[in-house]
Amino acid sequence: MRPRKQKPDTRERTLWIALLLFTWMIIIIWRLGWLQVVRYEHYLAKAARNQTKEVELVPARGAIMDRNGRELAYTVIADSVFVDLKLLKEDQDRQKAARLLAPLIRQKEPDLLRKLAGDASFVWVKRKIEPEATQSINSVIAKSNLNGVAIRKETQRFYPNDSLAAHLIGYVGSEDRGLAGLEQTQDVHLRGKPGELALMKDGQGRPYERREIPAIGGAQLITTIDAALQHKVEVLLDEALKMTRARGASAVVLDPSNGEILALANAPSFNPNERPKTADDTARHNRAISFPYEPGSVFKLVTYAAAFEEGLVTPDEKVNCGNGEITVGKRVIHDVHSYGVISVADAFAKSSNVGAIRIAQRVGKERLYEYINRFGFGRKTGVELPGESRGIVNPLRSWRPDSIASIAIGHEVSVTSLQAVAAMSAIANRGVWTQPHLVKQIVTQDGRILYDAKTEARRVVSEQTAERMRGLLERVVTHGTGRHAIQLAGYTAAGKTGTAQKVDERTGAYSKTKFMPSFAGFVPASNPRFTIIVMIDEPSGAHYGGIVAAPVFSLIAEAALGDYLVPPDDKNFRESLVKLSKKYEERVNNENALLGTASSEIKEMTKDPQTGARSQNNRRKNQKTGVDISSGVMPDFRGRGVRAVMRACAELNLSVKLHGSGTAVKQIPAPGTMVKSGDECRVEFQ
Repeated sequence: MRPRKQKPDTRERTLWIALLLFTWMIIIIWRLGWLQVVRYEHYLAKAARNQTKEVELVPARGAIMDRNGRELAYTVIADSVFVDLKLLKEDQDRQKAARLLAPLIRQKEPDLLRKLAGDASFVWVKRKIEPEATQSINSVIAKSNLNGVAIRKETQRFYPNDSLAAHLIGYVGSEDRGLAGLEQTQDVHLRGKPGELALMKDGQGRPYERREIPAIGGAQLITTIDAALQHKVEVLLDEALKMTRARGASAVVLDPSNGEILALANAPSFNPNERPKTADDTARHNRAISFPYEPGSVFKLVTYAAAFEEGLVTPDEKVNCGNGEITVGKRVIHDVHSYGVISVADAFAKSSNVGAIRIAQRVGKERLYEYINRFGFGRKTGVELPGESRGIVNPLRSWRPDSIASIAIGHEVSVTSLQAVAAMSAIANRGVWTQPHLVKQIVTQDGRILYDAKTEARRVVSEQTAERMRGLLERVVTHGTGRHAIQLAGYTAAGKTGTAQKVDERTGAYSKTKFMPSFAGFVPASNPRFTIIVMIDEPSGAHYGGIVAAPVFSLIAEAALGDYLVPPDDKNFRESLVKLSKKYEERVNNENALLGTASSEIKEMTKDPQTGARSQNNRRKNQKTGVDISSGVMPDFRGRGVRAVMRACAELNLSVKLHGSGTAVKQIPAPGTMVKSGDECRVEFQ
C-alpha cells in the first residue's frame, strides 16, 4: 500500500518550526558569546565583588607634640561593633542580637533593634567601645552563634591634657578628620594613608581567604608650643577671667627673634575629648586669631614708629597736648588729664590722645596708612590655624576727615591679638617683623623630615627707630600707665597699655560701659626674649589696661623668665646682688676660719654620742649665718656662692644642678617651696 503524501501546510509548519529553533539557537549562541567574551571582564568583576568583602583600614593619625617632646594629641586603637544584615536574616536572630548586645553597649533594646532593620551588608552597631566591653561581646558572639556580628579595630584620637592648648590642637570628627585647629590645617599630614582588608567568601558567605594592604600611619607634628608655659598662661588667664567677671580673654607669648608661638590661650576653653553640647559653642572659638577688636592706645606704637622712621620727631622733642582736648573735623577728642607741653616720650608714656593725634597729623594719612600695612595690620599673619581674621583697615578712599585722628589712637581699625603681638615683636626684634607660626617640624613614621619651619621675615622700621620705640615702651612701665602693674624684680620690661571702648550694637556708638583693655610688651627690655599680649573682653568694674591686663602680663612674664632661666638685666638689681655676694663671702670666710680652729675639738666631741649630737646642733646654728635651713623648705639662694648652695642642698639631701658661676640669680624650686629628700634643685649663677 502506498504512503500518503504530506499535505503542503504541514511541510510549511515544520519548516517554520525548524527556522524558529535555528534562530533561537543563533540567539543563544550570540548571547553566550556576548556574556562570556565581550562582557567577560564586567561579570568577572561583579562576581568578585559578590564574593569579596572589602574594608578600609584607617591609619593611625600622627601625634602632635610640644617643642620638648610632650604629647599633646595621639591615637589609640579602639574596637567597634558592626553587623552584616545579609547574614543576620531571620527576625528571631536580630531580636536575639539586640537583646544580648544592648546592655553591653549601653543602648536600649528597641533602639538597637531599629538599627538591625533592612538588609545592608555593613551597619555600625557601636563605634569605639570600652576595652572591657570587647571581651564580653566576643564571648556573646561565640556562645550564642550570632552570625554576622563582628568587631573591627578602629583608631581613636586622645588628648591627654584635656583642655590644654585646645584652641591650637583642635579636634577630629568620628571619621578621624580634623575639624579645628592644627588637626584641621595639618590633616593631610596627620591622617596618613588608608590600607585595605579584603575577605574572600564562599556561596554561603563564609570567609576562606584574607588579603591585607596595611595602612601607613600619619606624620608626627612637632609644634613650637611649650606645654608647661602654656599651662601656666591658661591658669593665669582663667583666674583673671574669674576676678574680672569678663566675657572672655586671650593671651599670646611669642619669641620675637623667630616668630615661634610659645603659648596661645583663650578663656573660656573646652575639652577636645568631649563633643560639643550645643551647635553654638563659643568656648571653641579662638579669640586670639578670630575676634578682631579696636586696639586703642596699643596702636599708638604704629603712629610713633612712623613719625620716628620719617624723621619728623625725636623722643625729647616737645609736643603741645594743650588742655587735654583737640578738634579734628567736627569731632572733639579728649585726654584723661591735661598735660600741657610735654616731651614726645612722655606723651607716649602717659598715653596722651592729643599728643598722638598731633604726631599723626605730621605723618599724614598716606604715610600712616603705609606703616599700618608694614606692621601687618589688615591682613592675615599666616599662622597655621583655621578661621584667622584679617582685621579691619579701611582703604584710604574710605577715610573721613577725622579718620586720621581716630586711627592714630587705635579707633576705626580692628586687629587680632596675634596681629598686635606680632607688631610689638617687630620692635623687640630690632625692626624686623617675623611671621608667627606654630608648626616647627613635620616628621614621617620612618624619620623623614617633610617640613622644617622657614618663616617670612621683613624689615618694618630701622634699628634706630626700633631702639627709640623700645625706650618709649620701657618708659611706659617705669613712668607711665603701666608703672604700678608690672612688678618684675631684677628685670626690665617694655610695653603699652590699651583701653578700647566697644561699639554698642544697638546704637552703633561707642559704649560707655563696655571695654576691651589690653597690654602688649616684651621682656627683658634690654634683650627681648618674650613678646606677650593680654586682652580682657568686657571686664566688670575696673577696665583700664594698666589695671586689668598689665598685672596678668607681669605674671606671665615672670613665669616665662623663670622657666627659661633668663638672667636678670636690671642694673640696680645686679649691683645689689654683687654687694650681697661680697658680704656673704666674708661671712663664709669667717665661718670657715672658726670651723678650722675648732676642728680638733669637734673630732673629740663626736667620739661621744651625746656630745656628738650637741655638735650637730651647733653646726646647724653656725650655718644659719649663711643660708637659713628649715627642714622641708627650700632656702633662698639668691646672692649666695656655689659653695654655700652646695652645702645647703647636701644638708637637705637635694639633688643639685648648677649652671654658670659667680652668685646665684635664679633657682627652681622657688624659695619657700616645700621639698623632700631626693628632689632636684636647679640654680643659675651669674
